[in-house]
Amino acid sequence: MNGIAIVTDSTADLGTLAAGYGIEVVPLTIAFGAEQYRDGIDLSMDEFYAKLQRDPRPPVTAQPPPAAFAEVYRRLLARGASGIVSLHLSSALSGTYNSAVVAAREVDAERIAVVDTRSVSLGLGLVAIGAAENARRGLDLQAVVEQARTDAAKVELYATIPSLTYLARGGRIGQLRSIVGNVLKIVPIITLREGAVAEYGKVRTFPRAVDQVVDTTIAKIRSKGTARCAVLHAAAADLANSVAQRIRDAVQPTLMIVNSVGPTVGTHAGPGAVGAIFIQ
Repeated sequence: MNGIAIVTDSTADLGTLAAGYGIEVVPLTIAFGAEQYRDGIDLSMDEFYAKLQRDPRPPVTAQPPPAAFAEVYRRLLARGASGIVSLHLSSALSGTYNSAVVAAREVDAERIAVVDTRSVSLGLGLVAIGAAENARRGLDLQAVVEQARTDAAKVELYATIPSLTYLARGGRIGQLRSIVGNVLKIVPIITLREGAVAEYGKVRTFPRAVDQVVDTTIAKIRSKGTARCAVLHAAAADLANSVAQRIRDAVQPTLMIVNSVGPTVGTHAGPGAVGAIFIQ
């Protein structure tokens, strides 16, 4: 291996795309009681969502320990990487970024740059893909990091969930707390603000919420053929493909990814969630 290596964590929800871009993925851990699984390795998407719905124990997610990152960093440097850019989900949502920072300092602080993307799921995934492409083009460590930070600052995410149950019990409700327990059938439009989950809007039905996610995405992508897009879903592939096609028809993105969110994000979103993410 020569050049810059790209590392991310499993919340990027890249699945098999990661290997195609040469991106190393460090898994978070998810536990149902005493049963522990590595995100994306020990539990399939179908198995996870089935378990999420039938198991009375709410799952708990945990960031990788610094040792997990250190092992990956050492392996990549030993294989000849001139440097490593390690990109992770928002530090406002997880301690994963901090674990990576500790490992980088331990292994080689000069050759390993750790970036808090302030994003999650395919928002993080799109930034990682961009970094991998820049590394393949031969950009140096500083240039890959600077472009990744620029991309991360441009990520926009709009999503909706049919139920607040999983978000509330997972402890990631954040600024949405005010609408939990509302006796009305309120469906939130969720975004990320300062790296944390926040409410963008709310409507009365889930179909309207989906329409608003699509309409907002199309309205905010100002020019056709300029944006990189992704549609994420939690056990809702048909809906996600429909959303992706509507966005594709309207703005002709340079990249469109449709992928399921893994256990780490799915724990909090719950089945049926769908969202759109893009970088202008």
